[in-house]
Amino acid sequence: MTPMRRLADVSCLAALPCPLCGGALERGQGRKGLVWFCPDCHAGAVTLPILRQVAPRPFVNQLWQAVLRAGRASALMCPACGYPFREVANGDPRIKACLRCYWVWMDTDRIDALASTAPAPRELAPPRRRQH
Repeated sequence: MTPMRRLADVSCLAALPCPLCGGALERGQGRKGLVWFCPDCHAGAVTLPILRQVAPRPFVNQLWQAVLRAGRASALMCPACGYPFREVANGDPRIKACLRCYWVWMDTDRIDALASTAPAPRELAPPRRRQH
């Protein structure tokens, strides 16, 4: 793998290496969209738009602001684009994000915990008809 691989060079996202252990990431269908996980080291990634659907809004906003403002370059490279992740300390383990691809990399336990804390969707009342 070249250090600075471009997204255009990736013809199939199914063959991405795990940045932690080098194993093959498996692509799966989560409740809200695609997720990538490593069956060997139990880490994985979701995109920022998917994370926004399953995690509390304040958490995602604070996380992304921390990545933008205080994130430091990680030794791990984004498997999709080859650029270094930005790392922020947000409890244990550290969360890494790619500013180019909007990937958020974390261990599987963290992903499951975020999914379980997502607010339940609210049902909206049906629209009222206007009386003429």
